[in-house]
Amino acid sequence: MHELMVKKAKTIVFMTVSIIALFALKFSFGDKAFILATSFLVIVLVCMGIARKYYAQAVIISGGIALLIITSVAFPEISITKAGSGSRFLDIFIEVKSLFSDSISKLGLIIMVIAGFSRYMNDIGASAKLVELCVTPLKRINAKYVLLGACYILMQILALFISSPSGLALLMMTTLYPVLRSIGCTKAAVAAVIASGICIDYGPAATGSVLISELTGYDLFSVFVDKQVPIVAILFLVIGVSHMFMQAYWDRKEQASAVESHVESGEIKKNDDIPTYYALLPVVPMIVLFVFSSIIEEYLPSALHFKIDVVSAIILSFFIAFIIDSFRTFDLRKSTDKVVGLFDQMGQSFITVVSILLCAQVLVAGIIKIGFIDTLFGFIPKEGHYAYLIVIIFSLLIFFGSVIMGTATVFNAFAPLSAEVAKGAGISVFKMLVPLHFSASLGRSFSPISGVIIAVSGFVGVTPFEIIKRNCVQLGIAYVLMMALSLTIL
Repeated sequence: MHELMVKKAKTIVFMTVSIIALFALKFSFGDKAFILATSFLVIVLVCMGIARKYYAQAVIISGGIALLIITSVAFPEISITKAGSGSRFLDIFIEVKSLFSDSISKLGLIIMVIAGFSRYMNDIGASAKLVELCVTPLKRINAKYVLLGACYILMQILALFISSPSGLALLMMTTLYPVLRSIGCTKAAVAAVIASGICIDYGPAATGSVLISELTGYDLFSVFVDKQVPIVAILFLVIGVSHMFMQAYWDRKEQASAVESHVESGEIKKNDDIPTYYALLPVVPMIVLFVFSSIIEEYLPSALHFKIDVVSAIILSFFIAFIIDSFRTFDLRKSTDKVVGLFDQMGQSFITVVSILLCAQVLVAGIIKIGFIDTLFGFIPKEGHYAYLIVIIFSLLIFFGSVIMGTATVFNAFAPLSAEVAKGAGISVFKMLVPLHFSASLGRSFSPISGVIIAVSGFVGVTPFEIIKRNCVQLGIAYVLMMALSLTIL
């Protein structure tokens, strides 16, 4: 009890001294010094809270509301919200409500529907059938290290339709792993390749891609084709080739093949109850978005110039899959029961992903209202390579944040702020957000507490550090190459 009282007293003293010091700074050195100091303090406290594994959403929204309160007190001339209530204090929470409403109706709905559709594809067996069909032809490749590199590229292609790193990895462990072991690949080599299977999040189904589309106002499918594909196509090839050499190097160094005498059977586990055409169902949203996108509009007759958004395309794809599954099983109760997972996953994605985006919007609102962005970049010259330096610094922060937390959601928390920073620095928002998005997923692949690394290492019986050690060179090369490509192409 005494220790708790002391801790509370220290917290109160720290808060009181901080507030007094900040307002003393305002009266002594002016508004700019006050704005920078206050904003930096809040951002640092938010980052510390996340690093100490406090509930991220609570920490982030508290920081945002704190900045809005400080703004309303220190700068009474600044409007907190468009539709004022007459009370500046109440205006803060009206603004939070407005931010929540806008985000849930747009960005939040897209993320939840994508997550729900992915779960439904898994529950009806379509995802597993897609993986099974893609893996089977790989048995014809006799060179084991070439096969390892090819498998990595295959996994990244499958990531377009199966967006969960852990989910895809576990599917690969039941299908691809025995194939690779049967031709002589070591446990550690296979685990390293599978664990790196979604080391780069991309595509319309990726949460970060949806967020980039929302923040830039750019069509989601166009973000994928125009901004991501030119970079990831090169990265996938480089990482795949690097896997061939690095896994061979580590096998020779550890002489793993000499000590591993047991080789698993190469038979792929097949589910004959699921028809082959089910493998097409996870691809339907991509087909719909592609057919009705501006990319091929000029090649279609005017009668087919339709427009469809992401949510509508996924709902249409779900309806098609549901009808097909109902007719196949001739058991309406069984078919409808599978839909439960769709809505369950939508709820889970709100808890884990959408909620942190909502809270991040509040933090960004506070940072913008207090004037941090304009003040900060008023000191930074827009000429020369200062813009590139800003992108690199933010990229490294996101990268190491993902390593520490073991998740790529660090990008989701700070993407809105990064977009405003890019605008303030006078650089392309894509030049900021795309490399940050890739940095977050690459950082996750370096984290020993990442869910996918823990799952794969536990499955094959190697340590997470063994996997990271085998992947660090190729993923390090990919990070440097990704930054170079992003700064030159975008």
